[in-house]
Parts: sequence; C-alpha cells; structure tokens
Amino acid sequence: MKRKRWLAAAVALMLALGLVSCGSSSDSSSVERTSVLTATTETAAEDTDYGYDEAYDSVATEETESDESLAGSYDPSQVKLIYTAWVDVEVLDFDVAVSGLETLVDELGGYCESSYLSNYGNSRYASYTVRVPQEQYRSFLDAWSESDNCHLLSREENVDDVGTEYFDLETRLNTLNTKMERLQALLEQAEEMTDIIALESEISDTEYEIEYYTSELNRYDSLINYSTVYLTINEVVTLTENEEESLGARLLQNLRWGAESFIDGLENLAVWLARNLIEVVIAIVLAIVLVTAVLRWRRKRRATAGRTANGQTPPVKSESEENGTKEQ
Repeated sequence: MKRKRWLAAAVALMLALGLVSCGSSSDSSSVERTSVLTATTETAAEDTDYGYDEAYDSVATEETESDESLAGSYDPSQVKLIYTAWVDVEVLDFDVAVSGLETLVDELGGYCESSYLSNYGNSRYASYTVRVPQEQYRSFLDAWSESDNCHLLSREENVDDVGTEYFDLETRLNTLNTKMERLQALLEQAEEMTDIIALESEISDTEYEIEYYTSELNRYDSLINYSTVYLTINEVVTLTENEEESLGARLLQNLRWGAESFIDGLENLAVWLARNLIEVVIAIVLAIVLVTAVLRWRRKRRATAGRTANGQTPPVKSESEENGTKEQ
C-alpha cells in the first residue's frame, strides 16, 4: 500500500511538473507571438506614417533620376522639320488667281489661316497665310511658277529642325505624367489633412505643367505636319519681264507707273472730297472769314501808322485851355 501511494504521488508530481512546463512553454510562445505581432504592427505603423516631405522627396528624386536616365538618348536621325516660305507674285487676272488659290488649297488638304484683300485704285492686292500638309508643300510652291497669268517676283524658304526641342518636351512630359501617377497614389494613402492639402497643391502644379508641355507639343505638331506659306498677290496691267531691260525701257516703265500712281491719287482725292464735301466747305468758309478779318486789321494798323508818320496827330491842349473850356 505504501509503495502504491509513493507511486501515485510520483505520478502526480510528474503530471504537475509537465503541466508547469507546458504552461511556461505556452506562455513563452504567447510572448513570442505578442512580440512578433508588436514588431509587425510597429513596422506597419512606420510604413503607414509616410509623411508628405518624405513622399515628395522620393517622387522628386525619382523624377530627377528619370530625367537623367533619358538624357542623351536623343536620336539625331529622328528630325522634326518645320517648312516656311514667303512667295510674292504678280498676276494679270486677280479674280482667277484668287479663285485658283482657294481651289488649290482645298485640293491639297490645306486651309487659309488668314487673308487680307485691298482694292487701291485700279489695282488690287491680296495677302494670305496658307497652311498645307508637309508632303504637299513643294507641290503648292511649284503651282506658283511662271505662267501666262502669273509672274514670280520672289520666293524665300526656311527649314527649321526642332527635333532636339521636341524630344526634350516629350521627355519632360513623360516624367511629369509619371510624377502625377505617384502623387495620386500617395494622395490615396495619405491620412493627415496637412499631407492631403500639400499633395493636392503639388498635383495642381503638376497638372499645370503637363498642360503647358502638352500645348507646346501640339504647337510643334501643327507646325511640323502643316507647312506655312505667306503668299502675296499683286494685280498688274502687264507682267514684269524676266530678262534684263535696257535703261530706256526701265525709264518708260517707271514713267508709266508714276502716271498710273498720279491718276490713282487724283481719283482717290476726288472720292475723299465727295465723302467729306460738307466739312471741306465749312473749313473753306471759316478760312475765308479768318483771312478777311486779318487783312482788315492789318489795313487799319497801316493807316494809323501812316497818319502818325505824317504828323497828323491830334493837338494836345494845355491845362489852362482845358480849364477855360470847362468854365465856359
């Protein structure tokens, strides 16, 4: 019996020790889980507590790195050419030339950006700013070569390569778009009101820059895809000869032009007088009245000066004579 009791006591002690060890192990595992959970929470808090300054510095750094990585990667073979021309012609039939210009622009797929027409006396003048597709640029210029109705006075052309500027604008725009995406992602994660306000302000500034660079690229695209031609059309009676003229022919030509200009001036003066007849008559009447008054005043002044010079001034009475006159 005693042996059984000792055996039972030993088993009970062993069970107690086992429970204690299990409890301590459970407590240690619980402590480990708690410490791990705490560390995870702190790490998450550190990740979540991502201030605006840190975020913006990160975005700015990435933006700079993006610019530096793209710098120097421009391919010189990818040229962007802008064609511009100035053409001055004279024509015999002005209406035919203007109608032909409008038809030609429509056929080539272009458009007239601006136009100015002037009717000065017997001659007419027109100035156009024409935009034509770049592939039709040469065809449009060749259409204004020498013909029976048209004489080319001058033609000047300019080609400008804006490939480098275009590439810089594209690079900057791509960088800003990337920056915008990252700022918007940070805005979705931001919780502090100060961070939200600062991020929204930065997003607004970035949007403005994106709009500006997009507008600049669109302007370049328009100038590259559509060439610009400044065209002037002068109506004349006879076309200027291409070959070198003699001195006598040049003198006669300039005399004829001078006579035409004088006649045009007289016609314009007559038109102006007809339009301002009442004002002209009033001005003439006022001028006549003023001149007459001035002449009368000068005649009176001369007569007075003449009498004074001839000694015909009225006699001056003495004081006694004046007193005697008064007593009578």
